[in-house]
Amino acid sequence: MAASTVSFPVINMEKLETDEKSAAMEVIRDACENWGFFELLNHGISHELMDEVERLTKAQYASCQAQKFKEFARRTLEAGENGADVKDVDWESTFFVRHRPVSNVADLPDLDDHYRQVMKEFASAIEKLAERLLDLLCENLGLEPGYLKKAFAGSNGPTFGTKVSAYPPCPRPDLVDGLRAHTDAGGIILLFQDDQVSGLQLLKDGEWVDVPPVRHAIVVNIGDQLEVITNGLYKSVMHRVLTRPDGNRMSIASFYNPGADAVIFPAPKLLGDEEERAETAYPKFVFEDYMNLYVRHKFEAKEPRFEAMKSPIATA
Repeated sequence: MAASTVSFPVINMEKLETDEKSAAMEVIRDACENWGFFELLNHGISHELMDEVERLTKAQYASCQAQKFKEFARRTLEAGENGADVKDVDWESTFFVRHRPVSNVADLPDLDDHYRQVMKEFASAIEKLAERLLDLLCENLGLEPGYLKKAFAGSNGPTFGTKVSAYPPCPRPDLVDGLRAHTDAGGIILLFQDDQVSGLQLLKDGEWVDVPPVRHAIVVNIGDQLEVITNGLYKSVMHRVLTRPDGNRMSIASFYNPGADAVIFPAPKLLGDEEERAETAYPKFVFEDYMNLYVRHKFEAKEPRFEAMKSPIATA
């Protein structure tokens, strides 16, 4: 059963430009430390652009993906109702747009030129917002300006991409989840989610909490790499998407991640004395090595992944 969403952290970014900035920064700090998620309002991305992204994304699903998904749904339900365990299946229809280091938007099938252009514009706006957020996190953490962006850069800049998903109605929500529980491997994730159809939940204090759909909001969550860099001050948390018998939920999640060869380690300024540094729970590793491990263990707890990265042999 989901816990109350009454206190879910919401930040009006306009307050960052007023004498209420310190209070807004405190909400961000508490969200990063105790929730792993927060929601942004008045974030600077135009409502008109967001509405067009939503319209085109839903039309693209209806014209290009819906029929294919119906076949997947039929097979999955048939298997589940015949006694097969389909809990290792996700009830979602997705495609992935790479933006950095090299874009694949021109190569994706079934997207018209207008949709490609709108996605480029949206990605640019989301990337700027992600980098602004990283600077705000640096300020809260007492790190020098630009530290997190530099930590993500590697030799060729960050890895940045967008997962476009639909979670269609499921007549048997008891059989299958929309997306199984997991933490996100990367850095900072910015989500434009459906404001009419809910389903996203995060795990807080042992209870599943609904992430409330709010029109024109951007949901932000912390990835595993930020947990490492902040030496555990900020937490990536388990989250999932439930299936629903009605409503087709749209999800457009953009992942601002380290570059493949970026070396990730706790920021020295966030470590204590020499003894504490020696005992830190977080290893130093190359992001690509972590991803190679993550793809095999995504739907498992993050702590064994961190532990495995302490030994290069364990990642082979």
